[in-house]
Amino acid sequence: MWPKLFLLLALVPTFVHSLAATDEIQDADPAQSGYMGNHNMHPATVGSAIFGQLWKNFYGNNKEKWYAKPLVYTPPGGSQLVFLASTLNIIRTVDAVNGTLLNQRTVQPPFLQSDIGCTDIPDYIGIVGTPIIDPNTNTVFFFSKGYKNGASNGGVANGIYQFYAVDILTLQDKPGFPILVDGRPADNDNTRYFIGGTVLQRPSLTLINGYVVGAFGGHCDLFNYTGMLVSISTLPWVGVASIYAMEASPGAPPVQPDIMVQKGGKAGIWASGMGIATDSGRIYIATGNGIGHANGDVAASGRTPLSTLDEVVGNFAVSSNGKITLSDYFEPYEYVSMDAGDRDLGSAGVMLLDPTTFSGAGISRMAVTIGKNGKAYVLDANNLGGFKQGSGGTDNVIQTIISAGAVFGGPGSYPLEGGYIYFTPVGYPTVAYKMGLDSAGKPVFTQVGATAANAAGRVGIGIPTVTTYKDQPGTGILWISDPSAGLQAFNAVPVNGVLTQINIPATGGLNKFQRPAFGDARLYTSDSNGHVICLGSPVALPLNCSTPVDFGDVSIGSTATRTINCTALIAISSINGCTTGKKEFQCSNATLPKGALSAGQTFSFPVTWNLTQAAINDAQNASYGIVLPGVAGTNLDIYTTNVPAKYSNDLPISLTGNTVSQDPFLTINPPEVDFGGIVVGSQASQSGLDAAVILSNVGAQSLKFLGSAWTGSIMPGDGPIVWNNITNGYLGNGFSSSSLPNVGDILATGASISVPLNFLVSSTGAYTTFVQFWTTGGNKNVLLTGSASTAPIANISVSTVEGGWDYSNPVVMDFGNAAAGSTTSRYIQICNSGGSSLTITKSKPPIQQELLAPNSNTDLHEGQVVPINSCAKGQVSIVAAPLGVNRLDHSVSDVWILNTDDVTFGVHDVAVQANIVTRQVGPLLANGSAEYLYLGCYSDGSGRQLQKQYNIASNENGVCQTTCFNAGYKFAGTEYHTECWCGNKPPAASRYTADSLKKCAFSCPGDTSQACGGDGTYISVYYDRTKYTPGLDSIPPPVSSSSSVLTSTSTSISSASLPTVSTSSSTDLPVSPGSSVSSSASSSAVFTPSSTDLTSSSSSAVSPFSSSISSIPTTSSSTFSIVPGTSTTPTSASTAPKPTGPTNLPTIGAYSYIGCYTEATTGRALTGKAYYNNSMTIEMCYAQCTGFAWFGLEYRRECFCGNSLQTGSAVSTSGNTCSLTCLGDGTELCGGSSRLSMYNNLSPVGGSSLSSSVSSTTSPSSSSSSSVPPSTIASQSPSESNPTSTTSSTQSSTTSIPAVTSTSTTLATTTKPTSTATVVRGFSPAGCFADPAGGPYTGHNLPKLFSNDSMTPDLCISSALARLSATPATTYAYVGLEYGRECYAGSVAPTPEPTSLAGTKVCTMTCKGDAKQSCGGPNMYNLWVATTATITGTASSQWQSAPAVSTVA
Repeated sequence: MWPKLFLLLALVPTFVHSLAATDEIQDADPAQSGYMGNHNMHPATVGSAIFGQLWKNFYGNNKEKWYAKPLVYTPPGGSQLVFLASTLNIIRTVDAVNGTLLNQRTVQPPFLQSDIGCTDIPDYIGIVGTPIIDPNTNTVFFFSKGYKNGASNGGVANGIYQFYAVDILTLQDKPGFPILVDGRPADNDNTRYFIGGTVLQRPSLTLINGYVVGAFGGHCDLFNYTGMLVSISTLPWVGVASIYAMEASPGAPPVQPDIMVQKGGKAGIWASGMGIATDSGRIYIATGNGIGHANGDVAASGRTPLSTLDEVVGNFAVSSNGKITLSDYFEPYEYVSMDAGDRDLGSAGVMLLDPTTFSGAGISRMAVTIGKNGKAYVLDANNLGGFKQGSGGTDNVIQTIISAGAVFGGPGSYPLEGGYIYFTPVGYPTVAYKMGLDSAGKPVFTQVGATAANAAGRVGIGIPTVTTYKDQPGTGILWISDPSAGLQAFNAVPVNGVLTQINIPATGGLNKFQRPAFGDARLYTSDSNGHVICLGSPVALPLNCSTPVDFGDVSIGSTATRTINCTALIAISSINGCTTGKKEFQCSNATLPKGALSAGQTFSFPVTWNLTQAAINDAQNASYGIVLPGVAGTNLDIYTTNVPAKYSNDLPISLTGNTVSQDPFLTINPPEVDFGGIVVGSQASQSGLDAAVILSNVGAQSLKFLGSAWTGSIMPGDGPIVWNNITNGYLGNGFSSSSLPNVGDILATGASISVPLNFLVSSTGAYTTFVQFWTTGGNKNVLLTGSASTAPIANISVSTVEGGWDYSNPVVMDFGNAAAGSTTSRYIQICNSGGSSLTITKSKPPIQQELLAPNSNTDLHEGQVVPINSCAKGQVSIVAAPLGVNRLDHSVSDVWILNTDDVTFGVHDVAVQANIVTRQVGPLLANGSAEYLYLGCYSDGSGRQLQKQYNIASNENGVCQTTCFNAGYKFAGTEYHTECWCGNKPPAASRYTADSLKKCAFSCPGDTSQACGGDGTYISVYYDRTKYTPGLDSIPPPVSSSSSVLTSTSTSISSASLPTVSTSSSTDLPVSPGSSVSSSASSSAVFTPSSTDLTSSSSSAVSPFSSSISSIPTTSSSTFSIVPGTSTTPTSASTAPKPTGPTNLPTIGAYSYIGCYTEATTGRALTGKAYYNNSMTIEMCYAQCTGFAWFGLEYRRECFCGNSLQTGSAVSTSGNTCSLTCLGDGTELCGGSSRLSMYNNLSPVGGSSLSSSVSSTTSPSSSSSSSVPPSTIASQSPSESNPTSTTSSTQSSTTSIPAVTSTSTTLATTTKPTSTATVVRGFSPAGCFADPAGGPYTGHNLPKLFSNDSMTPDLCISSALARLSATPATTYAYVGLEYGRECYAGSVAPTPEPTSLAGTKVCTMTCKGDAKQSCGGPNMYNLWVATTATITGTASSQWQSAPAVSTVA
């Protein structure tokens, strides 16, 4: 038996002074074994009526979640309390008995989930990893995610992690804390820095040698992150002691300056929230997918250095000064395939087993882990196994156990009664494996039981945890936290292969990856709705009786009697009787006292364990059937009628004992071994599948083996049983064993032996065999089963509006136009056409307000199994907000990231997009859109905003606008339901009221779905877009984002090893020389890659963490950006006039918009410079990229510059569109998802008419100079889809620039000429043609290719030409553009033959991507025909004669 408490104290010596016996000061135990023996939890009590819900409290709101597990602690001289930490960065202490709130504090505003797009943790990401308490100092330690300078938002670039140490009673910071972690390099690679915005601290913390260690992974594998271990001293003012990166040079990918690109190496540590296993000076973790594969396919010892720790179990030493170093590792031989299939080894943590039970020949400490790949690895903790160190290049591990599915959350263990381990595959039963020893004394685990019911079929099942009553055998309770079924309890030792369930009060679905925290006969957990729940035993018991009652060893055929002594705690009217849970245990009502009992009165009665009628085999006339030797137990319940109310009427008493057979007795556990399936041709099929059975002698005499054999069937209908001798371990039909008991071998009483088994076949099919053992303790057989099949094959598609499925690649779900106020849904489908079940290994659905997966917890969830020849679907909905009439269109887009364990499938980013449109009323323009657009809601009291009034009984906005239009007014407004106001003067900006205040909420009598003003003289105002452009006269300016330019003192540091980072903290950060440091109230980050060393001319040198930088002043929520070699930035630029709707600027300065471009085949399209800002505009990006040949905008807030396009970047012809509006200006477009709104300086930079003058007020010694990189660019047409350039550049700067108080820049502009080309990519314009409803192609007479808000003839034609390289290839000769944004294409002439249209009102809609070109109109299109095609003639694919012409006046 493992003395759990003493081990805990030995491992953490500083915890001695005030740690109460039933406290839980960290997630479970330091070793993460999951065994908790000191919390007064007895199965007789837990399964009785006196165990119930003590309290269930709601401390915040339903947005507050508890991923960090509760901690239980008894302060010196105080009563037990519970410490809680939430995703809102709120910490609390509550009374452990009644849940009363004792103290509360918000440590900092939490990081917003909306800033990352990853749905793993909803709404807020504050404190996620479980904290740890040091009882020696009454201090609780934790990591908290937030923003720089305490801001409440700021994007990924401004996200930070702080490490807190707070007093457990006051919740106030201890001196020297908190500590900022950001801006520090890893010990093992000083080019890799800790960037808090890109990482997540998910695993529970550990404390070792006076240092708290935290582990970090990623957010859905997004962003440029690397998994890291961080150690921080518990002493004040010491700070970060060590950072160790899981991916480091030389094997890891080179450091990328762009934090938004997933190239940091990954190998995150997340473990589904499980803690870091700790064992006296060393820690164990498991990592996830990575990019670096330093081992390749060459075997390596775990003791040799490895720089890329993806898919590994790592053993790290933590020195006395907190330094972390790698000591040993294990990496599965198929780790590259695991990376490809997102089968994270690190989806669960590492468990260290109790060495007093779990050990064997040459193995003193074992570790166990299991992850998404469904393999449980039993490892030697002192020699993890390295890479491909096993026989035949396989894994050098103690044992590999194949589970039924992926496991998240980790394994658990029970060190008593022989030793068990447990884990729960997603959607399958929890399984129990018992430890035994093979003939050589080596440990072997064998499945001996499982729960009767499956666990939740979705990710979120918690870590198995076992408690006992004061470490007593027979009292083990296995606890499982299920996200659907809630908290469940089972007897820890299976009976007849079943983990029997203990009935406990229902909790409802729990938060994912929970395990309960335990106190004194109480447990604590949290549900998915934000409640904290306490279950336990009420103190209101009528009797105090001796419990548990232990009968000791009792032989089958004998009896034993024990006496139970009881004392009345209250006045009792009567003792009504007693019952037991099993017939072998007997009590008699006649032995109980009669009549009333007074408080303090005592009595005794006997209870008997009667095994005289039991048998060890099923036998005729045996009263109770088969009884196996071993631990047995049940409950005895005494029923009372009490005088005072509110006391329990049922007192449970636990009965336990050990059944003994006087003869030898053979048991085989389990009686059936199911190996599962082999995927023929996979790496795993090379070595087969392993399992074991345990042969035990549970009798009182030694057992002798008499023989063994195998047969294919023992069914009576199959004829006589033919037993086959076992030769060289072959057990028939692909099964074998390397170690079987020999004839004459002796198994001592109470001993057991594990028989290793293997299943290996090369052909598909189902296989079975029976293996029989003849012994002096009886004859028994075991059934072995297995199957072999081909690999799963995944395919993905999206539903179409016609009800079919689109299998195009890349996968794009384009909803087209969605009406505001409507909800539209479509589906993503993953099908399995292979020979094995398919598992979804990664699923990150969209969760925007208007674009979301409404059933994200159940649809296409991680761990979901797709059977053979079946499909799984995921719903995607556009929930368009009701916006009113005459609003500009706006686009929504996102991706659903998916992957499966089909290694050929790969990560799929399913792009989802929609264009939200509103109803257009009143006078319409030629393109069908409203002439009057909504301006806003204005206060109309104390002086009317509009001058002319009309009263209209059936008033609505369209009628009012028509009335004002006919009267010649620019503005129309509705008020008080029936009033219509007109005017030519814009309403005052000072009267503007935000729509969120809902002041204009009166319905219109002519259309109650519209708003016509509101209470308190509020008016709904619209403007004629052809006569007025909104400005500051009518719309108040947004919150100022002015910036000031600051500079640092000159330093001398080589930047070769220092990345450029962004931070606004006043603490340490790396700095590159020659830097201009700018402070801005808006959230921004600048990253400029450098391939050469940069040094300044200053003679003073500072460390990478220069104190001179910490003195730079910053404003609240400001950032400063450090960019090598940059100079002052222009603050204004002459640009072309802005259009009124969201669009790309045709020209800006010397640049022209040339189209929507894809990223490069690998990496970014533009690599010269990157800039991010939450107030991004085209002008802002233009200013950042002046001097480069190209600039592009992406994802609403990202800006990239370069002098050439990287390979693979071209005009986007499919997939995502450049339809996202700029965060800083909703009238401009800033690219899309992996799509850039691209601009190019068509004239050579060196010869451009670019002039700049800078005037500034500086100190006499200041100077500033800048040279624009010269560039030579091949002249090209804007319509070319894959422009190229030849560039050369030089750059110089001086850095001693004091604060600039004023800056002005004059830029000479060029105007893009109007194209006179009549042929585009081999297509000529044929004119405008009608497209009436009823055509053969979903109502049209040409098939539709796609819609795009950047539509031009060139984009449509290039998309049609791109289909030549598709599979199958398609040649299009006819292209039509319609409605300004729709592209149609056909291989044959439009059918039926359309009417040619002429006149001033035909095809008047301008192209969304180029206002100077025509893109059809309503039910009409501009037709372009390949110059190689003949549109009229005698062929069936041509028109028979020229089309009729219709003139539209």
